[in-house]
Amino acid sequence: MSHILIIDDEPLILRSLRRVLEREGFEVSEANNGQEGLNEVSKLRPDLVVLDIVMPDMSGKEVCRRLRADPFTARLPIIFLTAQGRSDQIAEGLDAGADDYLVKPFDVLELPARVRALMRRVPTGTHNSGSEFVQVGELQLHLTRPEVQVSDLMITLTAIEHRLLHYLMVHAGSPISIEQLLQDIWEYPPGVGNPKLVQMHIANLRAKIEPQPDSPRYVLNIRGRGYLVENRPHSPVITASAS
Repeated sequence: MSHILIIDDEPLILRSLRRVLEREGFEVSEANNGQEGLNEVSKLRPDLVVLDIVMPDMSGKEVCRRLRADPFTARLPIIFLTAQGRSDQIAEGLDAGADDYLVKPFDVLELPARVRALMRRVPTGTHNSGSEFVQVGELQLHLTRPEVQVSDLMITLTAIEHRLLHYLMVHAGSPISIEQLLQDIWEYPPGVGNPKLVQMHIANLRAKIEPQPDSPRYVLNIRGRGYLVENRPHSPVITASAS
């Protein structure tokens, strides 16, 4: 059973979200503020965190940054709850490291769907069952660990960055639209989801893997068509396990 930690200073929201998630079969724990939430993450090691942004003493953004800075929680899926619905506010939250977000007020029945989408840790796409890596040019993505090797450098990714890069790599050479990524990575229905969600995660991914993020060489933007991992100088190949 997957374990979800909700961090929110509003008791009514805590009760409502707990009831909905438990009804969907999740184990749920609660924290009433940011510091308590960090303590509970350390103690409970949950599978996913639902995190309010506006809280006294420590904001959800700061909690998220601290979780991302800790190697033990750097890949922990995080969903923001926020009343800050402007595009720039959402972008700031995603830049802090959240994988997804829900803007208050929201339909609580949407939360389980967002949780399930992020809990699917197996990368989107197909690969041979005995393989450990997918490789495109200088990018070698590990399929069972949150790591990508770029030339001689090993880089740790979040769960959503891992899924996003894997999807682009197995479709190397083909531009993928933002709408398609929202549907296939975050599992939003057609026409639903904010493009900022994709754009910010692409920016975060580039900041990790690109020698010059402002002039990307691996994850390209094809104007009007979407994002592309170039399949040159090598076509996508699957690297067999050494074992």
